[in-house]
Amino acid sequence: MTRTDHRIMYVALLFLASGFFWAQSLHNGLSGDVFWQLAAGRYMIAHQMILHRDVFSYTLYHKPWVTEEWGYEVILAALVNFLGPVGFWVMSAGLGTLLIVSLSWLLWLRGITGIKNGLLILAATPGWLPFVKDRPQSVSYVFMVWMLIILWQGRTKPQKLWWAVPLLWVWTNIHGSFLLGFLLLVLEGMWMIIPINTLRVNTPPTRLSPKLWISVLGTAVLASFVNGNGPGLWTYSWHVTFSRRIAGIIAEWQSPNFHYIFFVVMILVPMFILVLLMVFGRKKVVWPDFFLVAGLFYATMKSVRFLPYFAIEWPILLGAMTRNWPFSRVKGLLVTPILLTLSVILVLINPVIPPGKPLGEPVLAANYLETHHGHVFNMYSWGGYLISRHIPVFIDGRTDFYLQGHQIGQYTSVKQLTKNPNSIWKEYNVRYVLWAPKTAVATYLLSHSAEWKPVVRTKTAILFQHRGSW
Repeated sequence: MTRTDHRIMYVALLFLASGFFWAQSLHNGLSGDVFWQLAAGRYMIAHQMILHRDVFSYTLYHKPWVTEEWGYEVILAALVNFLGPVGFWVMSAGLGTLLIVSLSWLLWLRGITGIKNGLLILAATPGWLPFVKDRPQSVSYVFMVWMLIILWQGRTKPQKLWWAVPLLWVWTNIHGSFLLGFLLLVLEGMWMIIPINTLRVNTPPTRLSPKLWISVLGTAVLASFVNGNGPGLWTYSWHVTFSRRIAGIIAEWQSPNFHYIFFVVMILVPMFILVLLMVFGRKKVVWPDFFLVAGLFYATMKSVRFLPYFAIEWPILLGAMTRNWPFSRVKGLLVTPILLTLSVILVLINPVIPPGKPLGEPVLAANYLETHHGHVFNMYSWGGYLISRHIPVFIDGRTDFYLQGHQIGQYTSVKQLTKNPNSIWKEYNVRYVLWAPKTAVATYLLSHSAEWKPVVRTKTAILFQHRGSW
């Protein structure tokens, strides 16, 4: 295979990896938190202010709200306002493609090139796919790769480390995972001050000086205080990151369920291969890469939301620990068209859903509620959509915000029917209950037809109206 064939096939592999993100965005509608994030961004643009108090619920209306993701929400709203619903595709599949290109660039800088580079990217893509959607975390994955690029280049050209300051400042105003970016910068100083070099482990040499590193770290910390919530954002982000209450509510914050083969393949298999290479391989292990892979593996085992970060780091270590694979027998002119054809089929095999179309949301019920006012007791997952329709909610995806009240506990007791729901509904003067059919709550309401009547009924949701007054 010629060098040109190698490059063409490498591009085809990246094209196929990117196709998974575009297929996911084009074939699925919107759901979840993206709706309230869009509404928050539009509110802040319209009022030229950063939200610090709730304006969307009737349960904690005007209570303090730390909008740590305000930057993402404003960018999302501005992009959708400018491009229309296509902006949702840009903020999901577009970011996925940018992640692929960025990590591929980092691998090239590390000497991992050609087909090997493309195969590593393709192998890691499934680990990102379920998480790269219209959500601020998607930006943080790209920022992590950019941070790793800056740190790697800073070892030979120390002045490039200053690029970490603006990156970390933007990251601070996008998502609470900016703490990871600062951790990477702190660890870079540790590798410089205390390098580890043994027969099997080595720390790459660096021209970075302690003085420059301290200057960059100090400047980045001070710059991070310039955000919508001030220095207190550090404490708040730390608290949310390690909150057991949130972990007990949101599945993504919990340990991976290895009954699903996906988690076995994307978490255990890469780690198993790396361990084999460490035990039986002859190449030296790059200590900073090993430390990050081990740390992110541990974090992923504690909370599955760290899987995308783990999927960013393990290809780097795997690429560094393996030799250049022999691809001389691969027929690039034959394989490349196949890869490109698979990419096209992947994107076009299913009908394209119009961008911005709600998926599994109670659209008809929201239409009714827009003209029939009253407090709505809604399902957690539908709160964001109701907010986007300007309907005040009982609860929504801002879990950290609702921890300051009793709403999460009350919602859980109603959902599980561990308490008479009428006592809670009476407390908030609830006129409507919006719930999924074939659930315990829906069955309860249908069995109490003297008090509740269904006014909108679809396969997705049932809207019940309370008869009379409390």
